[in-house]
Amino acid sequence: MKNLNKFFVGAVVSALMMTSCQNESTSNDGLDTNAEIVASEGNIIPGQYIVTFKNSEIAPTSQVLSRSAFTSREAKAKSVDNISEVSISKMDAVLSKNALDKSNVLHYYTTEIVGMAVKLTEAEFQQLSKDPSIDNIEFDRIVELPENQIEKVVAGDASQRMAQQTPCGITRAGGAANGTNRSQWIWIVDSGIDLDHPDLNVVTNTTYARNFFPGFSNADDCNGHGTHVAGTAAAINNGIGVVGVSAGANVVPVRVFGCGTSSATSTILAGINHVGRFDQPGDVVNLSLGGFFGSSCSTRSSYRSAVLALANGGSYVAIAAGNDAANAANYDPGCINGNRIYTVANMTCDGRFASTSNYNMNPIDVIATGTNVLSTWPGGRYATISGTSMASPHVAGIIHARNGAPRTSGSVTFRGERYPIAVR
Repeated sequence: MKNLNKFFVGAVVSALMMTSCQNESTSNDGLDTNAEIVASEGNIIPGQYIVTFKNSEIAPTSQVLSRSAFTSREAKAKSVDNISEVSISKMDAVLSKNALDKSNVLHYYTTEIVGMAVKLTEAEFQQLSKDPSIDNIEFDRIVELPENQIEKVVAGDASQRMAQQTPCGITRAGGAANGTNRSQWIWIVDSGIDLDHPDLNVVTNTTYARNFFPGFSNADDCNGHGTHVAGTAAAINNGIGVVGVSAGANVVPVRVFGCGTSSATSTILAGINHVGRFDQPGDVVNLSLGGFFGSSCSTRSSYRSAVLALANGGSYVAIAAGNDAANAANYDPGCINGNRIYTVANMTCDGRFASTSNYNMNPIDVIATGTNVLSTWPGGRYATISGTSMASPHVAGIIHARNGAPRTSGSVTFRGERYPIAVR
């Protein structure tokens, strides 16, 4: 290996909510001898890669600005943009040096990691993997989102609007707090949010509320998952529908899934990159995402590096453990451990470990209610669904309400381990 550097060709599989992707073996024939295969599970997108650069060559803005304080999100974004412009120019220069067409770049990443999602032929991959500025090359992955397991949908029009309920998960989390006056935001990296839901304070300014899924022009949710997550974290205490843990907090939709069931790791990284342009210390990022990675999950990947950098910059990250009734240490991003990162398992309202929840207290940090959760739904409606995706936003709301780590009270025992119950 050159200068002790390794080129990783790994599986970074990211999927929302209920299940992992189907695994398929991939051929590694023809890989450069300097490449080390970390994992080959997942549904790869042929000819599409995530390339990251060494920080010593091009540093992410989170590193460059780590000692800076900003008076506003706009001021931070201006500094980020100035650095990013230079970083992208340097990445393009590397492409040109290797006779690669920059029009094949799908996304540039500059905030938490420095890299790109790019289409490459096998020969181009071989060429780029030998460049001394490259740190890591991974397969991009197709990720599948199964349809939401909707147990009940409640009408949301004015004539049928239900009186406000406090879902059991909110009660188990310590009740609702007033989140309306806090400057920190809760970023929902998901399928978007219903932009005009009457029970949510959605940041609709398109500077922040962004879509990264191809074919859509805005962050308005047509799937339901993101809207449901947002309501658990922050539904308004207004006498209708439901109330969230940090009631009335500003929620920001970062759309990385469309109306259907498929996305890509590169798209999710674009969403995280966007958050890193504007987030401020004390913000909360909810990642109700997950996918099988394998036994090397705790080693380097672009996904892991991006989440760690986001948290190291001062934001808190709440992550769903996954719903495969399997070891969470094998599922990205739930496997990620770090300061201000909390992986969340799913329990029932009566305090039992949910049968579908991933397990293992390394990396899981806490458990919250994720079964039969009533929350907001597109069209101004409400729905009841289940999964660790529903447990994670309870913790996101707790963190926002406390402006810090969740407290714990009691525990749930499963497979000989005790899972602390997160409360505010």
